[in-house]
Amino acid sequence: MKFYQEIPVIRSIAAILVVAVHVIAGLYYSQGEFTNEAIGYINQFARIGTPIFAIISAFLLMSMVQRKGFNLGTFVKSRFSKIFIPYLIWSTVYLVYRFHVEDSLKPGVPLSEYFLYGTANFHLYFILTVLQFYVVFPFLVRFKKGTMLLVATVVAMGVNYFWLTSGSLTTNNDFLNQVVNSRSFLLNWIAYFMMGITYAVYYEEIQQILKRHRTILLLISGLILVDIWVSIDLNRIYTSTNLANLVYIPFVLVVLNYAFQYVQRDATAMRLFQTIGTHSMGIYLIHPLVIRGIGRTDLFAYFDSASMFVCAMIVTLAASISVSYVISLLPYGNYIVPVPKRRAPAPKIVEAQTSAS
Repeated sequence: MKFYQEIPVIRSIAAILVVAVHVIAGLYYSQGEFTNEAIGYINQFARIGTPIFAIISAFLLMSMVQRKGFNLGTFVKSRFSKIFIPYLIWSTVYLVYRFHVEDSLKPGVPLSEYFLYGTANFHLYFILTVLQFYVVFPFLVRFKKGTMLLVATVVAMGVNYFWLTSGSLTTNNDFLNQVVNSRSFLLNWIAYFMMGITYAVYYEEIQQILKRHRTILLLISGLILVDIWVSIDLNRIYTSTNLANLVYIPFVLVVLNYAFQYVQRDATAMRLFQTIGTHSMGIYLIHPLVIRGIGRTDLFAYFDSASMFVCAMIVTLAASISVSYVISLLPYGNYIVPVPKRRAPAPKIVEAQTSAS
């Protein structure tokens, strides 16, 4: 069975970026201002993490279909146990925490709405987005390698652009209004999921392009990264659905593919990134609780300075991974935190598969 060694590394970087956004928002952002300008720039730059998560989620799903084929019953059962049940469990965990510890639930809001709209906690909206993607995936999987898939991807980017620029949609149905105008709605993210599907289907061709045109792609992608940084305006805070990400993200993926070539040369770095990648879903689900814990304890006294941001990141990641690992050891722990099964040992690092050399 084919193992894409760079994917856990890319996924781990996406997880780190997402955690960075939330660590800064939780510990270094108050009354509409960041602790300092550098922290604000990191927060805005790290917003590329969530779209990368979407791409990798679709990539892994499509690559699995390419290996095993697609069976609707198996697909539904797998997604139900790996995503839907954890979503219900962690929504409940955060609702209990917000009720008993923070007393931050809105009066009069039915509990069912928190589950329906992904608002049990600020980060769970994206799990709801992924669930929406799973609803349409049985239709998207019909696109095979060829013109139709490429056209579908371009159309998805157009739809995504239109949806982000069209403003709110009003209907006579309150539930529908809430769904389609929420950040979790699939059309805010559909381009990234289609990019992931295309990435999986054209994986070999993309690797060849990366290999043949390394210099020019590095130059263009480097300029794109610089543009991301210099375009940041702390007076206009963007979310992960920033329109410019539709252009930025493919080039960020190019950079991450090349970065993998350097990471794989260091066995320790590979183990670290693979560990983070393996527990990326656990990190995503758990890290807001860790950040809250830091903020509510004496530990925050050590981290309240922006100079301690890196330490706060390390503690948040380490604690999240530790909790994820312990949960994975429990009976039925995979229903709480989905952790990929351990694979057979990979080849030596120096012999790792070529993806962009």
